[in-house]
Amino acid sequence: MGTANIDPSLKKLLKQRRLYLRKAKPGQHARGEETFFVLLDDGHEDGFQVGHVVEVAGGLAWIAYARAQGYAPRKVGVGLPSFEAAIQAVIDHARYDDILRATEARSGTVTTYTAVVDEGHADWLAALEEPEGITHLGNGRVQFTESAVAFLRNPPMPLALYLEVQADNELVLDLCSYRLTRDR
Repeated sequence: MGTANIDPSLKKLLKQRRLYLRKAKPGQHARGEETFFVLLDDGHEDGFQVGHVVEVAGGLAWIAYARAQGYAPRKVGVGLPSFEAAIQAVIDHARYDDILRATEARSGTVTTYTAVVDEGHADWLAALEEPEGITHLGNGRVQFTESAVAFLRNPPMPLALYLEVQADNELVLDLCSYRLTRDR
C-alpha cells in the first residue's frame, strides 16, 4: 500500500490540508501490522504527526487514530474497510490548528482565506473567542488565518452545531454556505 495508490481526490485533500503520508519503519509499530503516519508539513524535516492508521485482520480492516480535541491521540475509527477510509477518518478528526499557529508565528508568514458573508454572520464570527485569527474586514468580508480554518474543520461542541469548514473550503454557518478563497 502506498500513497501512489490512493484516490486522486484524497491526494488533493491531503495536499490542501498540508498533510502527507509516511509508512512506518520496521520496529515503529507491532510486527505484522502495516502502519502509515499522517503528518503535517510544518516546516520540519519529519513533519508533525496528526494521526496514523493501522492495518489489522490481515488487511481486511483498518483502525484510525487522530490527534483530537484536547490534542491527545485517540481512536477515531475501528474496522474501517479500506486504507482510504482510515485516512479519511484521520483527516475528519485531526486537530492541529495550534501547530499551524506556531508555524505562522515562527515563519512570520500567514496564509489567509477570505469569505463574504452576511453582515450579521461577520459580526458574530469576529466576536468568537476561539479560534484566534478571524478578522471582520467590513462589508461582510471576513478573513481567516490558515490555523483558524484548520480549527473550524473540526470545531468543538457546541460551536460545531453552528459553524464548520467543510472539505472543499466551504464555510457553513447556520445552514448558510459561503466560499472561502485563499488570499496568499
